[in-house]
Amino acid sequence: KSPPAESTNCHRARGRFSTARTMARLLAGVVAASVVSCSLGQPSMYTLTGGCYMEDGIDGMSFVKQGNTRSGAPYYKAMRGEKYLYHDPDCTGSTDGTPRWIIDVIKPDVTKDQDLDGDGMCNYIAGIESKYTGHPPTRGDWTMMCAGNYQLQFLSLNEVTTTLTLTTTTTKAPTTVTTTVTSINSTGVSNAPMSLTLSGACVYKRALNGLTYDLVGTSADGWPFYKAKGVDEYIYHDADCDG
Repeated sequence: KSPPAESTNCHRARGRFSTARTMARLLAGVVAASVVSCSLGQPSMYTLTGGCYMEDGIDGMSFVKQGNTRSGAPYYKAMRGEKYLYHDPDCTGSTDGTPRWIIDVIKPDVTKDQDLDGDGMCNYIAGIESKYTGHPPTRGDWTMMCAGNYQLQFLSLNEVTTTLTLTTTTTKAPTTVTTTVTSINSTGVSNAPMSLTLSGACVYKRALNGLTYDLVGTSADGWPFYKAKGVDEYIYHDADCDG
């Protein structure tokens, strides 16, 4: 499948992201996530891939940074559902346990030094041993609950990055400062994100989860369009996909 031409007739979307509303919602969600946190070395959003089939909805789930725990480690909440990603110095609360990154259904208590979910045990969806608190490991074997039993599962946490441009104009006598932030409207997008990561695809199309789409140009009507890394998959706006 080829990308849309920049100055020719509209290209058929074939059912994927074919309306302005869908494209605007996707871009708005990613841009909003990108400004949740600007902490150095702590990405504001991850998309998880590699989860076992039995753990409902976790594969392809995106986690957005909410803040930091008492240890200074960032913690994240899933964009849908009550699932959290955080670092716990000792999930048993015994002071001699093993520090690890955890995915759990209980929101961590950011005022506590250890056992952040307060259950006195290491009971979670997934966990991986790590003393590093700067950010969760982007690749690794996690101990994950699958169909009622813990097993090793290789998980990837793909950082979602966007570019948000601020334009500042200053004039003299009187002095005024105007700041303009990227906006999304029905006619086009300015300063579009440089990349998007897809999540939430149905089981039949689960191979799309985790794909990163890079900005490659704009169509004739001014909308950005994106191509997936390594495969011929595209995201674009089509004003009238059936011609």
